[in-house]
Amino acid sequence: MEKRYLTKQPHAMPFSHGIIITKPEKFIFLAGQCAWDRQGPDRKLVGPGNIEVQTRQVYENIKTLLAKAGASFEDVVEMTVFLVDMNLHPICGRIGKEYIPDPPPTQHLIGVKSLVVPELMIEISVLAVQ
Repeated sequence: MEKRYLTKQPHAMPFSHGIIITKPEKFIFLAGQCAWDRQGPDRKLVGPGNIEVQTRQVYENIKTLLAKAGASFEDVVEMTVFLVDMNLHPICGRIGKEYIPDPPPTQHLIGVKSLVVPELMIEISVLAVQ
């Protein structure tokens, strides 16, 4: 698979304006991931009221699911980020840069009134291609 990025680097936030993919072999679609502890049968919310802790947990959940699919953040070509407070976007972007390699994937950043439970502050879904 070949990828060509349609953005100038470096960029302050971890996203590209577009990516051209030729001859993909496998698509991996991950549903929106929230700050749930993925261990054990009684999943618990991680970091209520703390965007840094929640964001890190979301990225760890994505990392775990990508690994189960035989992929990594290098394979991610599109992310959709839902935030309940758009003022938190710089914090989430800073943490995202710890996980997302250059060049980064495309990204949709959407402000929402709420997520599935009131304590959730962020949700991220991804599309990866190998």
